[in-house]
Amino acid sequence: MFASVDTTRLAVFRQVVTCGSFTAAAAALGISQPAVSQHIARLEQEVGMQLLDRAGRGMRITYPGKVLLHHTEGLLSHLREATRELTALAHPDGGEVRMVTFPSAAATIVPPVVGTFRRALPKAKVLLSEADPAVALPRLLMGDADLALVYDYPAAGEPRDPRLRWEVVADDRMAVVLPAGHPLAATAEVPLAALAGEQWIAPNPCPCLDAFVGACRGARFDPDIVSMSNDYAAMIGLVSAGIGVAVVPRIMARAPLPATVAVRPLRDARISRSIAAVTRTTGYQPPATDRLVATLREELARLAVPGLQLDVRTAAELR
Repeated sequence: MFASVDTTRLAVFRQVVTCGSFTAAAAALGISQPAVSQHIARLEQEVGMQLLDRAGRGMRITYPGKVLLHHTEGLLSHLREATRELTALAHPDGGEVRMVTFPSAAATIVPPVVGTFRRALPKAKVLLSEADPAVALPRLLMGDADLALVYDYPAAGEPRDPRLRWEVVADDRMAVVLPAGHPLAATAEVPLAALAGEQWIAPNPCPCLDAFVGACRGARFDPDIVSMSNDYAAMIGLVSAGIGVAVVPRIMARAPLPATVAVRPLRDARISRSIAAVTRTTGYQPPATDRLVATLREELARLAVPGLQLDVRTAAELR
C-alpha cells in the first residue's frame, strides 16, 4: 500500500502537523484549506490508516501518524538531495552551494571569497545565509545547508558531532580596539595586562565572553564591563564613541573602521578562535563545495590586514 504514497501529500501532512491546523498549513503552503483536507484524506486512503484525529476544532496526530511523520522528513530530504544531484549531473560546470556563515565572516571575508569563486565558476551559485554555530550546525545536519563556516574556541574543548567533518582553515587571534587617541594606540602590540584599568565593551554571555574573561583573569584582573553586544561592528562603534575598549577577532580589521579607533594585536594573551569549514559526512554534497573551501583557504592569507594576519592552515597541515 505504501508504494502509491504521493510525496506532495507527505509534504502537506508534515506541514499540517508543524502548523497545528489545516487552516494554518493552507496559509503556509499557499493553497486552500479544502485542498489540504483533500490531500490528507487521500494520504490516509493510501496508507490505510487514520493519521490525524480531528476532534472538534482541534487536531491530534495518531500513533500511525507519528510513525509516518518519523520517516517523512528523511524521505523528503532524500528526494531533495536526489533532485539536486541529478541537476548537478546535467550542469557539471554550474550547480549551487548553500552556505551558512557566522555574521562577522559574512561582513568581512566571505564576500571577496565568493567573488573569487564566482569568477572561476561563473555558472555556479552560492546561496548565503547567516547564523552562529549553535544554529548553523543543526541546519547543516538537517540538510538545509551544504557548508557551514563556523568558529569555535579550542580551549573550551567542546565535543564535535561525528556526523560532521571539520576542516579548520585558520586561527583568528583576537585584537584590541582602542580609541585613536589612547596612549597605547601607537604601540605595535598591546599587553592585555596594560588594559586592566580600562572599561570594557564585551560580548553577551556566550563562548566569546568566556574566552575573553578567562584571558583577563589569566592577566590577573577582572574586566570592568560597562556595555555588552554580540555585534562586533556595534562594539567598535561603542569604542569610537568613547565608551570603552573591546577585544574583537582580527577579521574585523577588514570591516570599514572609523578613523577614531585603532586595532592592535594583543601580546601575551592567547585569545584565539578557529575558523572551520564544516560539511556532513554522509548525504549529497555539491561538487563545487570543495572548490569553495579551497578558494576560502587560498584567499584568507591575501585578505589579511598587515600586522593582523590570520594563522592560515594549509591543506598539507590537515593530512
